[in-house]
Amino acid sequence: MSEPLPLRRLAERVLAKGGDLPLALLLEHLVPVRALRGLARRLGLTPKGGFRIDRAPGRVLAPLLAELRDGEQLDQVLALLRPVEPTLPPAAAGESEGPPGAEADSTALLALREAELVRLRDELERARAGAARARERESELARRLQQAEREAAVSRQRAAAEQPPAARPARADAGRDLQLRIRELENELEGFRQADEALRRQLAHNQSRLRALEEDHAELEALLPKGRRRRSPPPAPAEDRRFRLPHFLPSFYKSLAGKDRRSVERTLQAILLFCTEGHAYPGLEVKQLGGQDTWSLRASLGLRVYFRQREDGDVDLLEVADREEQNTTLRRLKDKP
Repeated sequence: MSEPLPLRRLAERVLAKGGDLPLALLLEHLVPVRALRGLARRLGLTPKGGFRIDRAPGRVLAPLLAELRDGEQLDQVLALLRPVEPTLPPAAAGESEGPPGAEADSTALLALREAELVRLRDELERARAGAARARERESELARRLQQAEREAAVSRQRAAAEQPPAARPARADAGRDLQLRIRELENELEGFRQADEALRRQLAHNQSRLRALEEDHAELEALLPKGRRRRSPPPAPAEDRRFRLPHFLPSFYKSLAGKDRRSVERTLQAILLFCTEGHAYPGLEVKQLGGQDTWSLRASLGLRVYFRQREDGDVDLLEVADREEQNTTLRRLKDKP
């Protein structure tokens, strides 16, 4: 007569939980504690709360068994819920089996056990299918990750082969050096242009000053008595665009000794230009020196060529000297016939 009490408690718990019937609740109220302890011992489980298996209550062992997810172990747990046919002694075979209410409760309990068993088996199958899909998804993601890593490695190798890391900085440094060199050349060219303009202005001033001095000299010569006038050098020939034949004296070749090739080239170019263009060519700065019959022309910034006019219009090349030595050269040429 004590059997309907656990069933009523079980029904109250089911109704309180909204019809939910967990496996742990069924094990706790429907399976003897001795059976729960025996199965937990066979599976090697350890109860929570510090209980020993032979001392653990049903409320501790039931959740521990219900948490198992292995198929074989779960089958053993569900086997505890199957009804066991009682073996009656022969003497009690003709006796009454009990009141009708107990038989109805047993039928309802059996139906609940069967329904819970079917539900748990379905849940187990779904869990196994989900685990299989998860493993397949994991394998697919691992394969795609390896493929992406291989493609990234190939891309890096191809980029490194096509363009070395130091190529771009080297080209940038070369470009900066080239731009710097271009700016230097532009500044140098601008300096040359300014120097050329200054020389041209100085040349125009010198020519104007030379004409004024020649006029003053002519006026002063006219005021002197004829006996005290110096013999005037032969005037410069008229600019008839004729070629003047240069006569190189030994002193000219002697003055070339020690000059570098560039200076010699500029000297000969200036002489050839004078012989073809005449006295008025602006770049040569041809002028007569200090009342003598000696003339000079500009071969470069620091180099002068000294010559004398001949009566036939040609010229005698006397010497080549530096501009700073002009006074010494004039005194030396003055003493020569």
